[in-house]
Amino acid sequence: MNSSLIEKIEQKFDPLTGVYERFTIENLAKKLLAENYPFVLFLIDGDNFKNVNDGYGHAVGDLVIKTIAENLQAFFQNIGFVGRFGGDEFMVIMPDVVDYDSVWNICHNLHVTFSSLSIPEYPSISITLTLGLSRAPKDGIAYDELFAKADKALYRGKQKGRSCFIIYLNEKHKDIKVLSSDSPIANSMQRHNQIFTFLSESKSLKEAIPAILSFFTTGMMIDHMAVQGQREMLFSEIYSLSKSRNFSYIDTALISPNIDPSTGIFHINEVQQVPKSVMQDLIKNLEKQQIFSIFFAEISYAGKFYGYLRADATSTLRIWQHCDMNLLLTAAKAIAMVLFFQGKTLEEL
Repeated sequence: MNSSLIEKIEQKFDPLTGVYERFTIENLAKKLLAENYPFVLFLIDGDNFKNVNDGYGHAVGDLVIKTIAENLQAFFQNIGFVGRFGGDEFMVIMPDVVDYDSVWNICHNLHVTFSSLSIPEYPSISITLTLGLSRAPKDGIAYDELFAKADKALYRGKQKGRSCFIIYLNEKHKDIKVLSSDSPIANSMQRHNQIFTFLSESKSLKEAIPAILSFFTTGMMIDHMAVQGQREMLFSEIYSLSKSRNFSYIDTALISPNIDPSTGIFHINEVQQVPKSVMQDLIKNLEKQQIFSIFFAEISYAGKFYGYLRADATSTLRIWQHCDMNLLLTAAKAIAMVLFFQGKTLEEL
């Protein structure tokens, strides 16, 4: 790597990570564009970082950011310049190598490196990255244009379910409209897409279901997730930060009378507010398991019933939002469709 490329630029460093700060990297990109020097612009986001801050606190969040920075620095040591854009977002300038195949191979190697990355002190935290890339001068000769195209590629990666890389191609990505990552629509699209990614990329439904349950517990911080069959709990997942490990099967006969036939769901926001005379046996069961709020979605398709997708809140009350219930119902129906077309039951997986 030609280190002289950055020598004439004022160099400032991010105090937390030690990599270049944002404006140093941006100024380098502008300098290279002015000189018509070929390079790749990487925009890199840590996946689901908000959940780390919310679940473990900002000190652990800072540790994750430093771990990402250290590994990016090690990977790009001889081929690129790493900067922190803000939060868990990084920007990398990689000069000279811009042909698609070479860039793809570098991205693939980086993806493999981060697919096995973790923090020894917090083994439940998985660190993955989503990358969006654009190439100069192919994708633009002005910084704003180049950044916008890398941002579109990054956004496409998030839509695909994260933990991937997208190299901007005009014929594929020019019409992408980037929504704010905080947008409910953007988050909903990403999460729905992730459900189908698990189902399509897993070797079997038996492998996909645990991944989906883990996605809900960590991604939405749901204390307990389960797939219940007709007579037993077949798959279950407990969120690492859940205070309650008391998690057991709830009889289908207690659930089915309460399912709304028009939606296939049943939920209680506040178990303690339900009169004991109503659903008496079910409420006793929920209180025994210290469940504050609960949600069930039928796993059914084409008139065939397989079981229930179940979500519990045990640490605090949870008011089930329509967007969350919609996502859980989608997962239940998608699992049912796979079972239907495979001609299997949950018990046969």
